[in-house]
Amino acid sequence: MRPFTLGRLMDVIRLARAFRGVSIEDVEEAMMVNRDRAAELLKQAEEMRLIRRDGELYHSTSLGNVFFEAYNRNDRAKVDEVLNEYPPYFTVKEIISQESVSVEELKKLTNLTEVAVEMILRLLQYTCDNLCFLNEKVYLSAKDLPKLSEFYSSVRNTYAKLSKDSQWGCSNTFVRVDKIAAGVCQELRLSMDDFSIILYKLIKSGFPIEIHSEGMSYEFLPFANRRINPSSYRRCYIRLRV
Repeated sequence: MRPFTLGRLMDVIRLARAFRGVSIEDVEEAMMVNRDRAAELLKQAEEMRLIRRDGELYHSTSLGNVFFEAYNRNDRAKVDEVLNEYPPYFTVKEIISQESVSVEELKKLTNLTEVAVEMILRLLQYTCDNLCFLNEKVYLSAKDLPKLSEFYSSVRNTYAKLSKDSQWGCSNTFVRVDKIAAGVCQELRLSMDDFSIILYKLIKSGFPIEIHSEGMSYEFLPFANRRINPSSYRRCYIRLRV
């Protein structure tokens, strides 16, 4: 079974509304899918209470009508409100609003299949602007940015871990910004843009941190422009002054 997109669910409701009751065969023919896929789509929409079954036919519910109309208006807040009525969606959303987790971790925390988790994440991509995927972790970025001291503490801890993972057992005083950003963003639930903004503030505030860029022959040169963005992270390095 493959995960469903929001568009596919909308097509099922559209058919149920247009036909005033739709059968598996109707879905199979109209959506050009095989019978098993048609049955899966109807079963999923029914589980979400967007349609109801009456004999061999499926009809749109009042919740399904609200969902359909909100989607057509591009009212993502209303779509999210409707989807919150579906317990698996609400549970996944609650988890990733508090911590960054992988799909495997979500499966264990929710007892959902990988297909179900993937489907819900696809729905969340539409309803939530702050959904972040980073190094196989997913989370909803925090609305309130952390204090500089909290951000620096996370940078320092991540730097300490990564500076030990270098070649030949030697510590590395220069750590690529993108690697530190990944760890900090996952811990504090930040977007990469948020990380860039706070890193700039951190440098301006006099914390013992330096930004360097790649030079020739493995040299690390002080970064000329103190403001960096995610596109240059792989070419820049952080060094913390002791």
